[in-house]
Amino acid sequence: MGIAAYQSGRNFVLVIDGEEPLDTSSLRGDGIFSNLSVQTLPKTTVIAVPLPDTRQLFLSQQSNGWVLGDVPPPGGGYDTRQVITPQETPAGLLFPMKRPGRVLSLKDPTSGETLVVGTSAFDNGGILSLRKGNGYDVWPSLEGVVIADHAPPKVELKRTPVGDLMTISGGKPPDLDQAVYASDVDLKWLGLKHLSYQQANARYRQALIDAADAEPKDRFAKRLEAAKAAFNIGSFPEARSIANVALEDDPEEAFRPDVRFFLGATELLNGNPQGAQLLDDEWPESQQRAIQVWKGLYYAAKGGHDQEAAHYLATDFPRLLNYPETLRDVVLPLATEHIARYGTQEDMRALDDMPKGAPYRLARAFRDIRSGRSKIGEELLKGLESDRDATIAEKAMEERIALQLREGRLSPMEAARQFSSLLPDARLSGRDGWVRILQADAYMRVKRWNDALTAMDQAKKAPMREEPELAPMLQQALKGVAQESQQGGASKAGGSLLHGAAMVRAHLPDLPPGPEKADVLTSYGRMLNSLGLYDEASQAFSSAVPMFEDPTQKAMAGEALADSYLKRGMLPDASRALAATGSTALPKSEIAKRNRLVARIALSSGKPEVAFYLLNGDNSAAASDMKAKIYEGQENWAAAIIEVRKMAESLIPDQGPLSMDQQLLALRLASDASRAGDAETLRWVVHKVGDRSFDGDTGRMFKLLVSP
Repeated sequence: MGIAAYQSGRNFVLVIDGEEPLDTSSLRGDGIFSNLSVQTLPKTTVIAVPLPDTRQLFLSQQSNGWVLGDVPPPGGGYDTRQVITPQETPAGLLFPMKRPGRVLSLKDPTSGETLVVGTSAFDNGGILSLRKGNGYDVWPSLEGVVIADHAPPKVELKRTPVGDLMTISGGKPPDLDQAVYASDVDLKWLGLKHLSYQQANARYRQALIDAADAEPKDRFAKRLEAAKAAFNIGSFPEARSIANVALEDDPEEAFRPDVRFFLGATELLNGNPQGAQLLDDEWPESQQRAIQVWKGLYYAAKGGHDQEAAHYLATDFPRLLNYPETLRDVVLPLATEHIARYGTQEDMRALDDMPKGAPYRLARAFRDIRSGRSKIGEELLKGLESDRDATIAEKAMEERIALQLREGRLSPMEAARQFSSLLPDARLSGRDGWVRILQADAYMRVKRWNDALTAMDQAKKAPMREEPELAPMLQQALKGVAQESQQGGASKAGGSLLHGAAMVRAHLPDLPPGPEKADVLTSYGRMLNSLGLYDEASQAFSSAVPMFEDPTQKAMAGEALADSYLKRGMLPDASRALAATGSTALPKSEIAKRNRLVARIALSSGKPEVAFYLLNGDNSAAASDMKAKIYEGQENWAAAIIEVRKMAESLIPDQGPLSMDQQLLALRLASDASRAGDAETLRWVVHKVGDRSFDGDTGRMFKLLVSP
């Protein structure tokens, strides 16, 4: 069935395009629907719901019919549902619908006015706000089109395959701007008019004259009208200047919602996203749905809410198509590109109605690439690389390099070189910050962390949108620096480890607080531990612990903090760090690590028997190391040999060169065996080491200990 839905006074009215006898006997009590009335007319059913209060009703189409309720339908997204955006056509004013229902004529049950109602058999939404025309009104509706005809039979509404076509006495409405810009935001707050360019210029000139001749009481209104007329012809700097002059004399007017919105839109189109943040303010509830398209334009320019922006823009794409040419040519390319880059497949369907031209071919290329048609998209990009518009040409080259890198047809280092050669063009287009991010991504693919960080540093110096990709890229690069710098242990302390720690420290303030920053801080603390900077390491771990949300990650950071306190001899602090970060849900491996730390605290406190108790049953190399140290301190060499040999069996490989740590472990076992006079263990360690060489004095000492 086709329906229309609208509010008239205190009644919510549903119009159904058929005679549907309804059984209302089950509606009892005092619920919101308990007093509804049903009127059956020829081929029409009218349901009126008296509203007892200010509650809002929600209408949605489900698989088995239409549902009206006082709570939003499940699934969310009701605030961004489709609306009907009227469009001018040669034949009249079209209200587009996917599946229009029948057109009906009836009396409004509340006011008694004559209505022409276009019903919808598919959930197309309705008209956002009241439009007062010459002899007719288009009423706000939740579904369908509701037109009050003040001079019947003047309004004609005809169903077509693509929607309902309205004419006035057989011709177009004379006041198209009233109907086409179907929201107060477009019609009143921005002052858009459906005029030719010559007419719009004439309006602007006349508005300037009227503002100059205005009486003091009318001065602000006339100046604001002149600013809107400038906005309408695309003269955005003039619009801002006129509005600023108006507010200098009447600053209190800046608190009006329509003025604040106009200022925000003007700042946005003057390339000042910071000034345009007014568009993200709280607005009257009746205007929030109409404001979303401009909030989408603001989010697209600012960055940080890209998917949300794409959805807003796609939902109200027909409104942008209806804008005056001078305004449309500015906002529509931004909207199409953003939808193509960040929108869902459903959002990208809006782009089927794009105009022709280079900006829209670029959007088609992005859409094709994201939809799995890379070859078609790449061909479009190639054709745009020589476009007269330097920004379009740069974006096409930039995307083609990125595409070839993603598909493995270009090596990361070659991609980084090509991005570098693109920087002069990108700087002219104001996109050098984004190209630097792409270059950083290329470097990160081959673990060139320092180069990636340098590229990101340069990106932050360039004017750019907020890019959500930057923070996770920075985190990954800093972790890469930390891991790479620590490879080789103490041998790197004077070189890359020190340099790496300095790089991480310099970039830590750029990371927002959270688990990701805590992860980097933990890696940074380990670097400081390796450098012997235990005080600074403790500070890093202390900052990381409260940022972790996962109990295991928090526990691991707590263990690192306790270890740093141990190295500083701060035993009570080490115990408190462990107690504060414990959890009953920790895996067994973490519980064992914490037991070993408690054992170290006990050992440092002169309680070896407590340490032995805690390590009982722990067969890890770390536990063997601690037990061996206790035995070595007691000169119980036979017991120490058992523990050190366990370590050597698991840590010293049978083949390949020996690291310094492995050489020192072999030397330790030889030393303990020599003190104990254990010839069998000496023969075992000689056989284990074989003919592999040791470094410097370590090798000479080992040979001395194992020689007969």
